[in-house]
Amino acid sequence: MDRRLIAITLAWLLSAGSAAAQNPAPPNPDLPARASDTAHLRGGWYPWDPYQYRDYRRDVPILTGFDVEIERALGRIMSVEILLPEIAWENQLAALSAGTASEPRSRYAYFSKPYRTETDVLILPRGASGRYPFHTIEQMLDTFGKQKFRLGVVAGFVYADDRVNAFIADEAHRDQIVAVPSDAQNLRNLLAGVIDGFLADRITAATTAWRRHEGARIEEHPLRFSTNIHFMLSRATQTPQMLARLNDAIDELRRSGELRRIADVYAVPVLINQTLESEWFRILAFIGIVAFALSGVVLAYEGQYTLFGALVLAALPAVGGGIVRDLLLQREPLGIVQNPEALLTVFGTVLAGMVVIKTIPRIRAGLLTKYLQSHARLGTRLIEVFDAIALAAFTVVGVVVVLDTKAQPLWLWGPIAAVLTASFGGLMRDLFRHDRVIANLRGELYPEIAAVWGLALALFLEWEGERLQPDEIKLGVIVTILGAFLTRMVAIARGIKGWRYV
Repeated sequence: MDRRLIAITLAWLLSAGSAAAQNPAPPNPDLPARASDTAHLRGGWYPWDPYQYRDYRRDVPILTGFDVEIERALGRIMSVEILLPEIAWENQLAALSAGTASEPRSRYAYFSKPYRTETDVLILPRGASGRYPFHTIEQMLDTFGKQKFRLGVVAGFVYADDRVNAFIADEAHRDQIVAVPSDAQNLRNLLAGVIDGFLADRITAATTAWRRHEGARIEEHPLRFSTNIHFMLSRATQTPQMLARLNDAIDELRRSGELRRIADVYAVPVLINQTLESEWFRILAFIGIVAFALSGVVLAYEGQYTLFGALVLAALPAVGGGIVRDLLLQREPLGIVQNPEALLTVFGTVLAGMVVIKTIPRIRAGLLTKYLQSHARLGTRLIEVFDAIALAAFTVVGVVVVLDTKAQPLWLWGPIAAVLTASFGGLMRDLFRHDRVIANLRGELYPEIAAVWGLALALFLEWEGERLQPDEIKLGVIVTILGAFLTRMVAIARGIKGWRYV
């Protein structure tokens, strides 16, 4: 890889140390000791979610993020302490170069081997991509120049293609370039009409929009350009021996699976939550909640329950499993508290069902009753289809909650949470009714479907941890939903029961 490409990659990463203390580090039995090793590496960070940011836990700020945790893991392997004060990116480069920031970075910094890749995209207002039909970087830059495109960038960043950086630095385009400290400000400028679009790392842009619930208002242009990401060490304070030790630590991080685990915790949840917050998934989840709630309404009608009893029977399958899951995983706050839409949907379904039930006796001799009686089987099948949709959607939700709560290993807790979310509420409902034959335990092939497809999704996401491709993650979610739905429908059509223990 040439020097230019390496220099570009580093501009997106918090530096791995710009100064060092003089105390010797304790020996690491896993790596050879080196006389030039130091006890501390001084680096820096700046807000760049999800790579580096402050997370507030019980109102206490904690520095964390994908790159921050990777640096800490490398520090543990190397037996050095990495100090990370908050420093603007431009100031980090100045500290690294010791006053020579205008020179090529390879003259004042050592570059580690790559530890991940990154993809840059152009972020536009929703529906605007059609106005910019370019397919190459040359075409994109030509369009920017001819249309006087107002381009948002982050000050001091070097993007993943040298032609883009040359365009930004060209004085002829000075009036078109809007440089700001962060992608959050770029997003605000875009939505306010100050700029026409901005360049950003795909994951950072997705995270920024997701945190601010603005994902529905923006979109990515199809053109993408990628590069590898490296660490930088100051030549003024570090040695080739320290660089070799850092490279050994990166290899160990990959071999141990720690790099993938960190990706599962900090990057994958953002990408998969993008899919879950899309309109089509919201519709599926809504249908699923209504279907689960209707099962309780039907049982309440047959058993002549009170309104409160009907609410309990409807709420248990719709949200009961999610509550048990959140309590088990120690999720704070509980999902139903954080987002009460599901509970309100249950209440609305019960009230609507009560209105229909109260109305039917008055038109019992009418055409509606005759139609319902003649099409009773069709209604049953429709409810079964909706219930299968609910099973599929809730299976995905269960795995995603495990990612959000950082429970490990994902392959174990993913399917467990999928089963709890999709079927445990129905089990509690049947226990509440004193049903002697609980369908989830002695009848239908139901929780097994959630377990199998939840495991499949969990394994896929663990494999995806180092790739971090949003399109692949979205496809994985779609395949899981279709797989669980079709498996349930085949089980219904063929009368397949749960796997017998004896």
